[in-house]
Amino acid sequence: MTIKIVKIKNPIIKAGIESFKLFSKDALWAYHPCVIAKDGKYYMFYTGKKVGKGIAHYACLATSDNLESWKKEKSPIDSGKNKNEWDSDFIAHPFIFKDGNKYYMLYDGSRKGNWLEEIGLAESSDLVNWKKDEKNPIFKVGKNWWETRHVSRCCVFKEKDIYYLFYAGHDGQRERIGLAIGKSLLTLKRASEKPVLDVGYKGEWDEKSISDPKIIKYKGTYLMFYSGISGEGIERVGLAKSKDLKSWKKSEKNPILNVSRGKWDAISATRGDIKVFDDKIYFFYSGKGKYFYNIGMAKLFFK
Repeated sequence: MTIKIVKIKNPIIKAGIESFKLFSKDALWAYHPCVIAKDGKYYMFYTGKKVGKGIAHYACLATSDNLESWKKEKSPIDSGKNKNEWDSDFIAHPFIFKDGNKYYMLYDGSRKGNWLEEIGLAESSDLVNWKKDEKNPIFKVGKNWWETRHVSRCCVFKEKDIYYLFYAGHDGQRERIGLAIGKSLLTLKRASEKPVLDVGYKGEWDEKSISDPKIIKYKGTYLMFYSGISGEGIERVGLAKSKDLKSWKKSEKNPILNVSRGKWDAISATRGDIKVFDDKIYFFYSGKGKYFYNIGMAKLFFK
């Protein structure tokens, strides 16, 4: 299987500073998109970072009728108001999916004064108004050495009424991809003490860190699109394949989405989301030149 990727030339969503909105929640960074369609309209949930000190990130929302022109909307979900709440300082990396008649958001949170990312859950009937789950965070850091600092940047793939949660575990230096399985999002159990996908060997394009898994099924094979960071800090997208959602093998043709020298995504072309709309396959991704993250789009073609 060969994948051809064609990038749209310019970002489809820019950081606020690009339009002189210095105090917006996405002033410095607009990145980590997740796109979902409802009633002929597209909703992009993404992460913003403001100007200023600290780790504070924000969940942001933009809408579109055509996938190319986007209107920024009010933030869909806010940090906890009490400084002791688990998500009081940081809400980021929302992943949205529909299950039955409801929409669910998995997102990362961290409290003030203690940067430790864990995963929370919220639900909505309209993609605009969200209610956080009382049991948050629903997925916490583990005892395994590779995921003691953060569990974050997740996605869910549902197969035969079983939920597969793919997530990035952080040991304080780098991320690896793990898997938890459950009959509900509130009963997830780790599938293994080891990552299902590990960083590359020294000198490989993903030797420093891997994260941001996204899963689709294509002709009986599960495909994982994931972020990889090289020793030089260049961020790109790779592909791994599986027949059972548990054992994964990296593609020999990685990375499949590369940076573009001298362009707005010269350092980073990664942290993306893959979606099929009207039988066309799109990859929405985060791009970085020198300083700011913006969001771009590419079209995928399987051969």
